Amino acid sequence: MKAVKGVKRVQVDGKKYFMPAEDADIEKLIQKGLRLKSKLDTVKSDLEEVENRLIEIARARREGTTTVTLSGVSAESIVTFRESFAVSPDIVNIALPLGPLFDRFFKKDVAYKGTADFKKFMESGHALGLENAEETKKAILDYITVKETKPNVKIQQRKK
Repeated sequence: MKAVKGVKRVQVDGKKYFMPAEDADIEKLIQKGLRLKSKLDTVKSDLEEVENRLIEIARARREGTTTVTLSGVSAESIVTFRESFAVSPDIVNIALPLGPLFDRFFKKDVAYKGTADFKKFMESGHALGLENAEETKKAILDYITVKETKPNVKIQQRKK
């Protein structure tokens, strides 16, 4: 166990607690995080209402354009409508009538993504039926990279 470097007093919900200095700092950071999160949630909600109303007004003024500028006295809002096409896999049925334009209009995108089984295979001693699992893992490492995603930090009140 780590040596305690001083004791601090912390007040939570009217009660006073004595705890190691680092734990007191953690408590203060968590409480500050909760206050900031609450304020941020309120601001995000208010901003979403404003944006939804601006989109509604811009949609009424759109007249076929993709960008609508809503001007005020001191500022402006630029609303850009983005559109994309969802293409059915059955699009190949019109490849013949389109001829060479088909390849110009449509692109088949194939990507590989690791599955939960792959992660289990790479991170554990489980061979999943392979005789030379370690050699296979080494061969796979030539084709993949491990990227760290941003750690998730959740700050919330404790349930009482």
